[in-house]
Amino acid sequence: MAPARASSAKGMRMGLRLVTREDVERPAVVVQPSRRAEPPAESRAPIYALGVATVSFVALFTVLVLYKHAHLGTRAFDLGIFDQGLWLLSEGETPFVTIRGLHLFGDHTSFLLYPLVPLYWVWADVRILLILTVLAMAAGGPLVYAAARAEGLGRAPAAVLGGSFLLLPAVQWQIWDVFHPETLTIPILLAAYLLALRRRPAWALLALAVALLAKEDTALIVIPLAIYLGFRARSKLLGWGGVALGLVAFWLSFGVFLPHWSPTGELIYSGRYARFGEGFADLAWGLVTSPLAVAGELLAADSLIYQAGLLVPFLVALAAPRVLLIGVPTLLANVLSIHLYQAKLEYHYTAYLIVVVAIAGVVGAKRILHRPSPITIKHRRQAMALVVVAAAIGSVVGGPWGIGVRNPWEGHADSADLVAAALDVIPPDAAVAADSRLAVHLAHRQTIYAFPNPMIRQNWSVAEAPPPPRHDFEWLAVRSDLEGMSTQFMAAYAEAMESGAFEVVFSNAEVVVWQRVEERSVAEPCLVREGAPGCAFGPVELDVTVNPEHPISARLAAR
Repeated sequence: MAPARASSAKGMRMGLRLVTREDVERPAVVVQPSRRAEPPAESRAPIYALGVATVSFVALFTVLVLYKHAHLGTRAFDLGIFDQGLWLLSEGETPFVTIRGLHLFGDHTSFLLYPLVPLYWVWADVRILLILTVLAMAAGGPLVYAAARAEGLGRAPAAVLGGSFLLLPAVQWQIWDVFHPETLTIPILLAAYLLALRRRPAWALLALAVALLAKEDTALIVIPLAIYLGFRARSKLLGWGGVALGLVAFWLSFGVFLPHWSPTGELIYSGRYARFGEGFADLAWGLVTSPLAVAGELLAADSLIYQAGLLVPFLVALAAPRVLLIGVPTLLANVLSIHLYQAKLEYHYTAYLIVVVAIAGVVGAKRILHRPSPITIKHRRQAMALVVVAAAIGSVVGGPWGIGVRNPWEGHADSADLVAAALDVIPPDAAVAADSRLAVHLAHRQTIYAFPNPMIRQNWSVAEAPPPPRHDFEWLAVRSDLEGMSTQFMAAYAEAMESGAFEVVFSNAEVVVWQRVEERSVAEPCLVREGAPGCAFGPVELDVTVNPEHPISARLAAR
């Protein structure tokens, strides 16, 4: 027995114990494996709220923009240009836009219009462009939400950012300014940002390439954005590929396509920066060697108001100043231009900067909510409430609501039905001249001029190109109320009326329609369909002699 006791003692020293009868009869204790506490599931209410906000945005602005168009609130510049150009493309015709006196792509290299041609096969109506603009702006809300989620934000703050995007005054003014290809780049570039965050650099690069088709200056935003997204996605393909695509597109636009379709072979809009130099090299050198002049224009009162209108409604973007640097080239292009519309919040030139502010807002919110110092739930709610309040106040004060001024959506006609009845009198294939607000409703034809064109050249082609044939129209449509018409318009209208070549065929409270009743008195050797400089006609000196008792004579004398 001694060896057994020794073995037992040895087992005890080794941490072992013999099983006894009591151990077998004792009930077993089951030990459950430990589990990490799961966080509570996030509510889906923010998603539903953003969905309701997006649908409401689409419904509201679709009604507003269609009402504006029906009541003569839109113009031939620029909506009629795109409408006539797209209609010609859909008909397989050369897109020489008689409203502008230029080839469609000699005005801007907006090749993104080509994918829209099938829409005109289904519904050839300018209103499809208005609705498309609304949908493009509305898509920004969900895209900002998705990007915020990809950045690691919760559903609630992501939905707040998406909803606040829809409240931004610059976003809402894009719809008021109606369709431009630049507006379509907003969801496309936001999609590129989202794809980069999800580590899909090839798809992000494709989105950047599509955006470059919108206009010749899109490269100004695509190149710096590609650099930023390349770093975020850790992708040389996206970074270097985006820069290369941007540079190639920029060169092709300004070095090949625009000169090719220009009636003179020269760039049309380069004069907007002529004070800094002629040509790209001189312009770049002029900007570098004139830092005080550049800084002075950036810090001018109008420029600061423009920048504040972009940033203040989305205050959270200020928390990501390095991201805002992406917009510097576009901001310089807008502020330094002598074309004042470029530095106004209401117009399409702001489209690219909206993308920058949206991305900076998402990154800024992430930095605020995820900073190292602890932030309580109360503080987070306060921060997000501030974002919504700033956007809402910005929309009310700076948006297209006409607070204290004329309603920007009301148009210039009391009855859309009367306008439509008058325009229905004009045959669909007739050559027409009409005032700008009527011409945009008559653009689906080979020949349509924004009066006083073609009788007196006004914003038609370029100064060095031949003028349009003065008698290249059979029908003339003008609004009954001539208040606010230019001196050139009134002079051409007086000449047409007193020439005896036209007679009124329809008139109501909104529109007067005239038809030519005698043969064209001027032999015209060719039409400027291709903008060819070989057309044998030159400038016509207008000598207007009017009856002093005619109602229009009094208006001309008053001017």
